[in-house]
Amino acid sequence: MSDSSEPAKSAERVFLHDLSNQLVVAQGMGGYVLGRLKKKEDVDPKELTRMEKTVKAIDRMIVMVKDRREALRAEREKIEG
Repeated sequence: MSDSSEPAKSAERVFLHDLSNQLVVAQGMGGYVLGRLKKKEDVDPKELTRMEKTVKAIDRMIVMVKDRREALRAEREKIEG
């Protein structure tokens, strides 16, 4: 059975893949900067808190993208039978 929305879903999968790649880079760099900030003695606690929130937000976005990719995969498997 063919799904007429398949081209849109395929484009969404490509988009989510590309977005995921960028988020992984941001996660790595954010974690690196956070680690460096934690080692410094003269860091403004507000800056440290902001960076921790940034890393948590990136982590949540990665989970959101992963969940959407899994939902698309499940939809495709349901259609393909």
